[in-house]
Amino acid sequence: MKKVGRYTLTGRLGRGGMSTVYKARAPVTGRTVALKILKPRDDIFIDLVGEKRLKEIFVEEAKIMGEITHDHIAKIIDCDESDGTPFIILEYFAHSIGALIGEAYILEKPSRVMSINKAYSYLRQTLLGLERLHFAGIVHRDLKPYNLMITNDDRIKIIDFGLSRIRGEEKMAIPGMQVGSPYYAAPEQEQDPKNADERADLYSVGVMAYRLITGMLVSHKQDDIEPPSNRNSDVTGEWDAFLLKSIDRDPDKRFNSAQHMLLQLDGLYAEWKRQSQKSCTFIASDQAGADVAIRSLRSTPAFIKVQELRRTLELDSLMRPKAYVPHRFQYRSTVLLECLDTGLLWQRKAAGFMLTWDKAHEYIAYLNDRCWQGSDSWRLPTTEELHSLLRPPTRERDFCFDAYFAEEVHWIWSCDTCTGNMAWTVDIQESFFQELDKDGMASVCAVASLEKR
Repeated sequence: MKKVGRYTLTGRLGRGGMSTVYKARAPVTGRTVALKILKPRDDIFIDLVGEKRLKEIFVEEAKIMGEITHDHIAKIIDCDESDGTPFIILEYFAHSIGALIGEAYILEKPSRVMSINKAYSYLRQTLLGLERLHFAGIVHRDLKPYNLMITNDDRIKIIDFGLSRIRGEEKMAIPGMQVGSPYYAAPEQEQDPKNADERADLYSVGVMAYRLITGMLVSHKQDDIEPPSNRNSDVTGEWDAFLLKSIDRDPDKRFNSAQHMLLQLDGLYAEWKRQSQKSCTFIASDQAGADVAIRSLRSTPAFIKVQELRRTLELDSLMRPKAYVPHRFQYRSTVLLECLDTGLLWQRKAAGFMLTWDKAHEYIAYLNDRCWQGSDSWRLPTTEELHSLLRPPTRERDFCFDAYFAEEVHWIWSCDTCTGNMAWTVDIQESFFQELDKDGMASVCAVASLEKR
């Protein structure tokens, strides 16, 4: 395997105009990290800016990130050179907002709509991170879903400061070069990037907010932008006003600071939550005393490609169930959930910590060695079994019904793989299937069949 400095590259994570990001292993500890190395995609950058200045700009990014300590800004671990080429070592994150919503290379394609609860949480954290950046005089200028990473404990981390401007200084002024990403860049940033201020970042947050809540992108070039409530019945006119204000073409009509936008978002969500809880309509349970015919699901691991999984589980193009099959559950204890229709027992609170796929198997062996809850037949669930847990992410689910699993359980490993390096997970909160790098982290919710207890 190729090495960069002391780090061993194990795969490529992404490539931009100026650099490439790899997954790598640190020496001695074997920790998985992200290695970002200066590698311009086009020689035009070298011709116009010069190799020396490109290196300076790259190292300046590390200095920007290194000077700021904040819960919602990614940390620099190391910065060094290999054969004269600078590289940065960052925390490795397997999850991002972009992957969560299924944003494709063709940006105009619809993405997954996120529950209001989750969208609010991520937007709030993003604004907190921006508040800290703007206080330091930094305008990010490239906020987009794939630059918002998600940690194992569900925190947002802002990454990629390669296009940022600090205290009004332009690092790389190339006439005609677009700064930022299509759709997410504010109109004034497209016209005059060196004079775009903090409100340009808030515009990007507004575009992301619209996409999280509706699954659609909007552009400042559109004559009319459809109110979000037309696309998502979970939101009201108050959300329309908030979102349309945040993406106004005129920066003077937007929120004037991250703090201002955050305060408005907090108030909006608090009222939405209050109204949602008031409107709950409970459905009487018919589980008690019923004779149940157990429906058998595949319990052995399988290698399943994307198209096969979509076909067998009847998933749409964004890996969500086309229809949700209702199942009856009852709580055996604070840690056990029984499905009356499938005869499965689930570990409700998961392992209590997230693990890689290999470590997930070790955890299952750990449970069985100790005969946890009287069983030595615990295993990782199959994708079929995980499918049986999913419910549509709606206000009713979030407020009117008890959650099956502990609040911190988000992604759950399956025993099924899709490539040599990837395994299937399910997002239990947003109800979709996702391929995940086996070095990534997800929860382990052990399952056992009742007849095997």
